[in-house]
Amino acid sequence: MLIVKPKVIVDFYMFSICMMSIVNLTYLIDWGLISIIKFKDLSLKLKLYLCIALFVLLPLILMGFYLNYQFAELNEKKTYDTVLETLKQTRQNFDSIITDTDDKSKRIVANQLIQDFANGKYSKKKDYDKIYWDINNWLDEILGSRQNYKSISLYSTQEVIFEKGMQVSELDPSVMERALSLKGKGFWVTSSGEIEYYRGIMDLNKYGKMIGIERFNLDEEKIYQFFKGVKSYDNAHIYLLDSKGIILSSTDRGEIGSNFKKLVPIQKGFSQEEGFVKTLFDERANVAFFYTINETNWRLIQVIPETSFSMLRRTINLILLITILLCVSFGLLFSFVQHKYLLRPLQKLRREMMKLKSGNFNIQLEVDSKDEIGEISNGFMRTVTQLKETIDDVYIGKIKQREAELKALEAQINPHFLYNTLDSIHWLALKEKNYEVSEQIEALAEIFRHVLNKGESFITIRQEISFLENYMFIQKRKYGKRIKLNINVDQVLMDCKMPKLVLQPLVENAIVHGLEPIVEGGNIEVSITRVPQGVLFTVSDNGTGTDESRIHQMMTDQKEAKNVFALKNIDERIKINYGPEYGLHFTSTYQVGTQVKVYIPMIK
Repeated sequence: MLIVKPKVIVDFYMFSICMMSIVNLTYLIDWGLISIIKFKDLSLKLKLYLCIALFVLLPLILMGFYLNYQFAELNEKKTYDTVLETLKQTRQNFDSIITDTDDKSKRIVANQLIQDFANGKYSKKKDYDKIYWDINNWLDEILGSRQNYKSISLYSTQEVIFEKGMQVSELDPSVMERALSLKGKGFWVTSSGEIEYYRGIMDLNKYGKMIGIERFNLDEEKIYQFFKGVKSYDNAHIYLLDSKGIILSSTDRGEIGSNFKKLVPIQKGFSQEEGFVKTLFDERANVAFFYTINETNWRLIQVIPETSFSMLRRTINLILLITILLCVSFGLLFSFVQHKYLLRPLQKLRREMMKLKSGNFNIQLEVDSKDEIGEISNGFMRTVTQLKETIDDVYIGKIKQREAELKALEAQINPHFLYNTLDSIHWLALKEKNYEVSEQIEALAEIFRHVLNKGESFITIRQEISFLENYMFIQKRKYGKRIKLNINVDQVLMDCKMPKLVLQPLVENAIVHGLEPIVEGGNIEVSITRVPQGVLFTVSDNGTGTDESRIHQMMTDQKEAKNVFALKNIDERIKINYGPEYGLHFTSTYQVGTQVKVYIPMIK
């Protein structure tokens, strides 16, 4: 069965190309976006919409189009097969009239009256008339009620000798010659809309001798009745064509006898005995159903506009469209529900979290659900409350405690009355001309004055260095040349602010724990430099060194913190004042030395 590629396949092919183009474009865009923003980094709202579109709507739409295409193809083939079978039901009528005509022509040849009449075996006019009417009556008997012929004619080899029915045209000499040459074999001739059957009459008493020709002229109206009642469609037509393409009969009565050129494209598809083809006909898409009448090589063709079969397709497309709209509607409804009960609460929760991140504890979050998001929101509110209480009760309290400890430490180091007493002793030593004692006491007084600093916790780096030099002036009286101190300062930093009592405790630790056990003493290097973080204070010695990990452990253990009081005190004061990114870093190696680094921001 020959089937021309249907329009639906073309439409689906074009649709597939469009969809592939869109998918490819979306694919490229997605890859471009993903190269910048990963899918996991997209907002939850966008993820939800993308998932609904890509994993719900798009598969449903593509599946709908595919199923529509498959169902339409299956239904189309079934419909076409049904139409063709309906058309083929007329085959029996054509076979019947062809067989009946052949049978009657054979009976005519075998009839003795006709044999005598064709041989001219009558002597008088009366005998001629009698035989003529006997033949006529006999033909009436064999034809019966089935009047399928406009006329039946008998010819001698010279002229017409009998004619029943309407008068017909003269016998074509070429047809007569063919009939006589076929020696009694019948054949059909179609020309100018006439359908005729011929058979040569052979003398039964003398084989091979041709004595006449019989001619049947088939009534086209009878042929038309065969397919007139076939179920048809709007603007559909049925044509009976001979082997040359001449229309022998048709529901389009005006085309009978013509060589219908419009059917030429359809005839090109007649490579099989039956089937259907799709082609343009009258500038419209049509489906031509046909079968071949083998005995005559005629074809019966039914041409139906393709739009006649589109009602079911339109119904299927409408159902598909409604299904797609329902899917989109449910997708939108699902998105709305998810946005209202999932995304919006999460967005509110995120907004309040961002407020907390910025340090704002004024959280306003209304929770009216008991689902997982409601539980998370309630948990967040409880956490915020507890965190605020912790900051109020613990953190602020601890800061106050640390400040109290610092004040206590300062009070332990520098009672105010001691400064006044040392100042008095200094003047007394001068009065007694004991200048060495006077210098020592003056240096010590400067130390206490620096510690007091009018109650201020911050001094300049210049003041801190001056304090350190006074301290070392006193220590040199004890250690002499065993202890050497080198100070290197970036002069730009001299007026920068810093907490007091940072360098002196570190130098003191270097002397007591690093250099004092060594008989020959050692060196202490103090450097103050500018770094990206701010200002770096470095105090290093070449003393005995210590267990670095042990020092770190004691600084983190509250019970042992008293053993590293100076280091921990400096580190905590800096972190309290400047934040956790600043503070003290301790490193030490046995028999090599110790190095302490302190980082603070550069503040003038």
